[in-house]
Amino acid sequence: MLRKIPSFCHSRLLQHMGTISFSLSLHSPYYTGNTERHNSNRTHFINSMRNQCKSGKVKNLNEALDLFHSLAAMNPLPSVVDFTLLLVVIVRMRHYTTAISLVKHMYSCLGVKVDTFTLNIVINCLCRLKATPFGFSVLGMMFKLGLEPSVVTLTILVNGLCVQGDVDKALGLVEHMEMMGYHSDVHTYGALINGLCKNGDTFTAIEWLRKVEERNWMPNVVVYSTIMDSLCKDGLVSEALDLCSEMRSKGIRPNLITYTCLIQGLCNIRRWKEAGSLLDDMMKTGTMPDLQTLNILVDAFCKEGKVMEAKSVIGFMILMGEGPDVFTFNSLIDRYCLQKQMKGAMRVFSLMVSRGCFPDIVTYTSLIHGWCRIKNINKAMNLLEKMVNMGFTPDVVTWTTLIGGFCQVGRPLAAKELFFSMHKYGQVPNLQTCAIILDGLCKCQLLSEAISLFEAMEKSNLHLNVVIYSILLDGMCSAGKISVAWEFFSSLPSKGLQINVNTYTIMIKGFCKQGLLDEAEDLLRSMEENGCQPDGCTYNVFVQGLLIKKETARSMKYLKVMTNKGFSVDASTTEMIINYLSSNEGDTAFREFLLPKR
Repeated sequence: MLRKIPSFCHSRLLQHMGTISFSLSLHSPYYTGNTERHNSNRTHFINSMRNQCKSGKVKNLNEALDLFHSLAAMNPLPSVVDFTLLLVVIVRMRHYTTAISLVKHMYSCLGVKVDTFTLNIVINCLCRLKATPFGFSVLGMMFKLGLEPSVVTLTILVNGLCVQGDVDKALGLVEHMEMMGYHSDVHTYGALINGLCKNGDTFTAIEWLRKVEERNWMPNVVVYSTIMDSLCKDGLVSEALDLCSEMRSKGIRPNLITYTCLIQGLCNIRRWKEAGSLLDDMMKTGTMPDLQTLNILVDAFCKEGKVMEAKSVIGFMILMGEGPDVFTFNSLIDRYCLQKQMKGAMRVFSLMVSRGCFPDIVTYTSLIHGWCRIKNINKAMNLLEKMVNMGFTPDVVTWTTLIGGFCQVGRPLAAKELFFSMHKYGQVPNLQTCAIILDGLCKCQLLSEAISLFEAMEKSNLHLNVVIYSILLDGMCSAGKISVAWEFFSSLPSKGLQINVNTYTIMIKGFCKQGLLDEAEDLLRSMEENGCQPDGCTYNVFVQGLLIKKETARSMKYLKVMTNKGFSVDASTTEMIINYLSSNEGDTAFREFLLPKR
């Protein structure tokens, strides 16, 4: 039965992972012929090796392999414990495949009998290499060898399943192993809770936290912080703060990660004062914020347009010696670009470079977006060229930004050329890219170009949604191609698309523009019958069509319908009613509608 391990390792593990090779000398350098001196040298070396491993003095793989070489050359061989101690160091260096190969060599070549701890190392390496199924094969081998899996074995496998997204299997494994008499511990449950949170199942994670407490285990700050972070990401910040208070009441102090996730959650829902208070509380307890925590504040302030507050946080960073990084500068640059303050954005860019902080693709894309917003397409293209010369490959966001920029300045054909150039850089247009280029072509009255491009998109692997179809439908209606538009509209259900209120409104507007009010009214009725309720925009569009044709009675009818449903009359409709009244063609009903009784 023991012979199965080298066969298993060689044919399955190492074939999957790859192997390393190194030479082992046949004779120990510590053997001199004098037995007493030999034993002394041997003991000294083993003690030295143990100290180096425990103190972290083994810095790289070559040093670790040299030590393994020396252990393997000893006669008699050291115990499996000493080999395992060295393996732990190698695993910490993340050389997982090497560790697996060394375990195989220990058994098949050196004859060292592996134990549960050694095989746990193999399972851990396999799970970290995202080969958890092979880890279960090693678990099966443990049983065959008569070795008892430990709680560590179970925890490693649970964590491996959770990392690869098989949380249900992890839950099943824990329940099955406990039924077989293998006990879990707080670390096993912690791995499950982490997996559940990563999977977005926060409430089940809380249920498992309560199970931990029922067993009188003490969850650590990591477990609590994981759940708090998940609650914050779900927008349940108050619940996360309550859990933090509960954790504190049990004598567990929040750490940097706890504070950071709570501050992020508070910033996301714009509870600035509480975020500031939490930062003060954090520092009073002796936990200093790191760059990530401060960057959260900078980014949140920038997104809210609070540039001065963001600059204050950056000043605090510098005082702390943290120094702003590329993320910090990108937040500021993006804010300036959104506000069309390109001088400010370029000043930050220059400061960034002068401080030795190299811009990344996000930096360049934000600046390109800023120049496009103020319709300076030449500056945007110059930045694209500079970006490419710096070795960055423009991504789909960069291309989409530029395509939108060309459309804004009335150069949709140049935008189309860029659209087809994306593949040269290995980029595939996304739905936003498609929407922007089609919208640009339609608004510049290049409907035939838009239809041609749309047909090319349909033939590609792009999964076009109803938004893309609605853009082209709007282009057809705007161009007066109402028959083509209606045929196109009617074909949407056969393409598996759910027609939404926006698409209906576009078609109703198209009918109204052509004076086909009966068709528009029929479509308005049918959309309700099909379970798609008209919104305020739909009613305003239809009423405007009625007013243009001086359909007073029908206009009043639908004005009352929309107001009864809680929709307001928009500015365009109001202006049309006022113009209608000023032409002396309006009746008292319109006056009463616009001027409510006192």
